[in-house]
Amino acid sequence: MTAAIERLVERHDVEFDQLFSSPLRRCSEFALNLYLKNGVPLKLEDGLKEVNFGDWDGETLESLYQNSAQMIESYWKNPWAVTPPNGESMLEFEFRIDALWQSILQQYSGQTLLLITHAGVMRHLMANALGVSGVAGFYTQLSLAYASVVKISVFTSPQGHFTKLHWGDD
Repeated sequence: MTAAIERLVERHDVEFDQLFSSPLRRCSEFALNLYLKNGVPLKLEDGLKEVNFGDWDGETLESLYQNSAQMIESYWKNPWAVTPPNGESMLEFEFRIDALWQSILQQYSGQTLLLITHAGVMRHLMANALGVSGVAGFYTQLSLAYASVVKISVFTSPQGHFTKLHWGDD
């Protein structure tokens, strides 16, 4: 798993000044390897964790459909209207990411940053870059392969931050 991600980073010739990672194992182990290899500062950030699926976490889709078919269907159709049992609401998830993103933009303006995170976080940042929020079904329309690289260029002016989104082979 880590080797595939390392090849992807090397193929894209990713250079960075700061490294941020979700503290969850599947991201943090890779981030630690990059830190040891490149020597750039590494910060583990809770804001980069995947959405907390509560009681659904660790369950297979098959199991979820057997036990909670109607609720899981409702969640996939509109995650802003349905929260997994004992989980994080979509609004809480997005607020957490947005707070970190704004903090990073303020503290690290002009630097090249690498964020190691999860598909849900990536989709939310992509949606923000595209100016889309709260649109049911939108996240599922953003196709991301395992170990995808998504680049968000941020331009700052007196009017605020403007973004350009690149993903796929871009």
